[in-house]
Amino acid sequence: MSEGDGRYRQFVEASSDCMKELDRDGVIRFVAGLGCAALAPEGTDRLVGMRWLDLWPPEARDMVAGVLDRACAGERVDFVGARRTGDGPSRWWEVMVAPVVAGDVLDHLIVISRDVTERVELQAALEAIIELLQERLNETVARSVSATTQYGTLLERLESEHGARRDAESRLAGVREQLDLANRARDLAEAGARQAQKQQAIGQLVSGVAHDFNNMLQTVIVSLSGLQDDSDELSPRHRRMITYAVEGARHATALTRRLLAFARNQYAQPEAVDLGDLVVAFADFARHGLGGRVSIDVLRQPGALPVWLDRHGVEQALMNVCLNARDAMGGFGAIVMEVGERVGDERLPGLAHEAGGLRQVFVSVADTGGGMAEEVRQRLFEPYFTTKEGGSGLGLAQVYGMVAQAGGAIEIESETGVGTRIRLVFPRYPGPFVLDE
Repeated sequence: MSEGDGRYRQFVEASSDCMKELDRDGVIRFVAGLGCAALAPEGTDRLVGMRWLDLWPPEARDMVAGVLDRACAGERVDFVGARRTGDGPSRWWEVMVAPVVAGDVLDHLIVISRDVTERVELQAALEAIIELLQERLNETVARSVSATTQYGTLLERLESEHGARRDAESRLAGVREQLDLANRARDLAEAGARQAQKQQAIGQLVSGVAHDFNNMLQTVIVSLSGLQDDSDELSPRHRRMITYAVEGARHATALTRRLLAFARNQYAQPEAVDLGDLVVAFADFARHGLGGRVSIDVLRQPGALPVWLDRHGVEQALMNVCLNARDAMGGFGAIVMEVGERVGDERLPGLAHEAGGLRQVFVSVADTGGGMAEEVRQRLFEPYFTTKEGGSGLGLAQVYGMVAQAGGAIEIESETGVGTRIRLVFPRYPGPFVLDE
């Protein structure tokens, strides 16, 4: 794998989520992410070899077993459940279980868990406050009804209804105002919790380092450009070395922009995106990032190609696929990216059906490398599996995680001596979609 894949491995291991890979019997084969430390404070290595079902309390195991059965049948399953963390109290986890299918056979399962205890407890507390205020409102309304009846009798006797009615209405208005304040407080608390998640330390660190490094690179580029202006006074060898230095500095500047984009989008933020526009813009960046000896051509079907996914996540996934294509070609060759729409294969898991067929949007990356053997293709998306010396084995695992999170699928076409085509397939977004002017 490339040097960039090492960074993605660090990002996976620094994630606050807990990521696990299960075999077809539900036994844990791989764990990663800071969230796993809550399950095994004495060390996450002890989780490998355990049944994932045994991590749940007895009262939840029937439900979890049913989730595993559904996932093994090819369904992606999301649920929220509580379980203890070591000797501590029970905590709530938001869990996604997705199958990995090789051909038509289940290969393994991917499990991504996130600790949402604070969110659940906050929601429960706010619901309790609203329930209490609602009870007080009901009591006040009941007292007001009783008061109205009493004052109606007094009206017949004393003709003084108006003062009592105004008092009852004022009390009702006060209770409604308290209920509105509680609802606004709940909205503010939820917004604060979401904002806190976006301000994780790793995002701040990456953003700060990338920003400072980019400023330094600009100074270097300006200085080298000044030398290029006086290139007539330099020898051919020195002019050639300065050209190499400027090119390397500009590539490093592009890398810092990618790091800044990653820091701003630490968590997936899906949105309606035109995949065609995204691929065309990405290709412009990738041509510089892959070097001048690798050409990139884009074939795009006309019209809008809307999908619902995280923009920066799919850009990172495409860069991983292109880096692998470049390595497969030995750093020299042609990459063809094709993006379009099709009526899909109903056997693909995770893609929703519509009237008139299964509408899918896809992007494929084809190289002119040596292709892959069948045994390599079967293990291509396994975390830490690599055929390259010094590779991390996390680049294509990240691609699989992004596609699974978007509800899509991956298709691979490879023939030894001919080349490889990797196709990322997503459900077409059916909602309202407006093209950028």
